[in-house]
Amino acid sequence: MKEEFLHHIWQFQKFRTQSLKTTNGEDLLLLNKGFINSDSGPDFSNARIKINEIEWAGHVEIHLKSSDWKRHSHGADKAYDNVILHVVWEFDEPIFARDGKEIPCLELKDITPGEVFKSYQSLVNSADQIPCERQFNGVSELMKLIMLDKALMQRLQRKAGIIHQRLEENKGDWEETVYQTFLTNFGFKLNSEAFLSLAQKLPFRLLRKYQSSIFQLEALLFGVAGFLDEAQGEYGEKLKAEYSFLKAKHGLEQNQMQGVQWKFMRTRPGNFPTVRLAQIAGILAKQKSFFDVFTSSSSTFEDFIEFFKTEPSEYWQTHYHFEKTLNSKTQGIGKNSVENLIVNSVVPVKIAFAHYSDRAELTDQAIQLLEAIPAENNRITRFWKGLGLTVDKMSDSQGSIELYNEFCLKKKCLNCGIGVELLK
Repeated sequence: MKEEFLHHIWQFQKFRTQSLKTTNGEDLLLLNKGFINSDSGPDFSNARIKINEIEWAGHVEIHLKSSDWKRHSHGADKAYDNVILHVVWEFDEPIFARDGKEIPCLELKDITPGEVFKSYQSLVNSADQIPCERQFNGVSELMKLIMLDKALMQRLQRKAGIIHQRLEENKGDWEETVYQTFLTNFGFKLNSEAFLSLAQKLPFRLLRKYQSSIFQLEALLFGVAGFLDEAQGEYGEKLKAEYSFLKAKHGLEQNQMQGVQWKFMRTRPGNFPTVRLAQIAGILAKQKSFFDVFTSSSSTFEDFIEFFKTEPSEYWQTHYHFEKTLNSKTQGIGKNSVENLIVNSVVPVKIAFAHYSDRAELTDQAIQLLEAIPAENNRITRFWKGLGLTVDKMSDSQGSIELYNEFCLKKKCLNCGIGVELLK
């Protein structure tokens, strides 16, 4: 038995509601169950009840055992002063508010039908890939869409939360925060940590001083990244000399990374971190502010495609490392990579700044960007398609991934509209 199951029982009133009695034998009438409280404090707020014909308005707290009230130290917390009813599965002792008054208690154990618990156990203990796999076709299409949207927004809010945390670390500097977010995702899975480290060691406020020179941008990026120590060839030597000057000028001696921090294995030359650094230099030379572009209310999907498809300098159009040439001239960042950057950089930044600045239109624009990109093709999206779920757009696939990982695998059926519908 989990406490969240009791929340479900209370929310949907899945117990005998007639002729109720408190554990002290007082007549109890439920007028309004209240509203789920997702913040700290009592579980349900603004409930209304009658006890012996006296009406009470306040909060409801739910526990497995009444003694859990003491175990959680609610009696000393003023946030629980307005609790009018303690709902428990098992009553094992009376509990009291801060003023010493006993709080009325309703015990659910003997008034909840056995099939309610059995249905829940049957669902969450399923041996299928997800608990509702065999029942999924019986769920209404409307509920599937509602849950997919809920999962998508949860995923976006979590990613936005990472950006807000990074913003706090950067003391409210949005430009540095967006720059760090962009570089982290430009490393994709293989080099995301290395690129974040680079962004922290080489701040945007320094790079923007040299945005008129792609050569100096490359010198700083490749130098702090640790690639110039053993750079070969004429171009490598030129970059090394320029970085030596810039390093001394800006005191970057302690900021330099080690080459071993970068991963080259299991990736094609066109995706090497050296190529990515050159592409970043190209973008930096073209765009003066990542923040302005990412949060602009006028930027379209086509604008971002153009933004990310900037070509690197002439040397890096034909090389993937110093003195190592490509078989053919690079075409810049590929379509899949651009879409990945929009999904993992632009969209979360828009969501985060929408919340920060109270600009709902940015959230709408973020969703529109996701709807303009085709859905991912991976084992999770293929699984959902096999169950008949429509997964056509990136907004669908992002929502379906969140639903699978954060609800289905964790068996949070009671937090999922699909699970709740099946248990009704």
